[in-house]
Amino acid sequence: MLERWVKANEQSLINQSRSFSLPILNLDDRFRVPIMVEYNLNKTIDTIEDSTGLEPDEKIYLITTFCKYLERDSYSPEVQKRMLEVTPEEEAFVFNNYEATLSLYSTLSSEEKELARRWTGEMGEGMCTFLKKPINTHHDLNEYCYYVAGTVGLYLTNLLKLNGSNVSDEIFERLSANAVSFGLFQQKLNIIRDFVEDKITKKRSFWPQSYFEKETDNVKILNRMCFDVVKNDIPRAIEYFGLLPPGNDSYDYFIRFILCSGIEYWKILKSERSVFSEIKVKLARIFMQNLYGNVSSQTREEFLDYCQRFYQEEISFWTESSQEPSTP
Repeated sequence: MLERWVKANEQSLINQSRSFSLPILNLDDRFRVPIMVEYNLNKTIDTIEDSTGLEPDEKIYLITTFCKYLERDSYSPEVQKRMLEVTPEEEAFVFNNYEATLSLYSTLSSEEKELARRWTGEMGEGMCTFLKKPINTHHDLNEYCYYVAGTVGLYLTNLLKLNGSNVSDEIFERLSANAVSFGLFQQKLNIIRDFVEDKITKKRSFWPQSYFEKETDNVKILNRMCFDVVKNDIPRAIEYFGLLPPGNDSYDYFIRFILCSGIEYWKILKSERSVFSEIKVKLARIFMQNLYGNVSSQTREEFLDYCQRFYQEEISFWTESSQEPSTP
């Protein structure tokens, strides 16, 4: 039975992102199942939030119901039935496997389950808030990204403290101080990349509306979004990696994969007019296929040098060329 639950969760993970599933499935036994379960729990409420077949009030009801059932360590047949009715078949995998995800969740330790409940619940609360609240300002953007991604950074850091090696109280405190920025860095890149899809398909915009009131050149607005990430979030994301203690190699490689893919995505999004077209900006498939092997073969010093050189080059470019966008 356990093997069937694991297989179903692995399939949900792979269906969502074949490339991103690789570093998760390569995590060691301390981290693999808890992180896979959390990823699928998060994806479940994310699919409700993104549904084009539901009104905001029903989304709020379904997310709230999902989280209430999670508190009871059980799944909601009502949520599953409704979402299978309104979700396109190619996106319905998390609801087809919903019961298997909760069954695998039930095998976690009490401490692991508490982390999943806490951070999934906070993510859900934030999603519900922003289903009724537009993103008008940079502060709104940061708040939304905290709920949908900063919570993920905090979940991962708390799991590292629980199951990892050599995580002293001091290191945990310093990691926690940078964990939110690690999540914001990733989420803001997704928001930048998905501008057209969000506007057309989901009828929502996650770019601060105040930016468009002050500027008519879309590329300048794009670069303002990109500069915010490189100035305010990437430095702390790099610091997060640099603080990881020894004895957690698979977690270390997982973080490298996320950090490197984000940096490379940032490079191709900056100044890219295709962001405003229906042509989705993507990293090359061969790059993503080779990424895990490439980052895991580097020494920590080599990878940290790659990250820091990227940051210094970009900050220097904006400063020296006097092209620094107005900061939020």
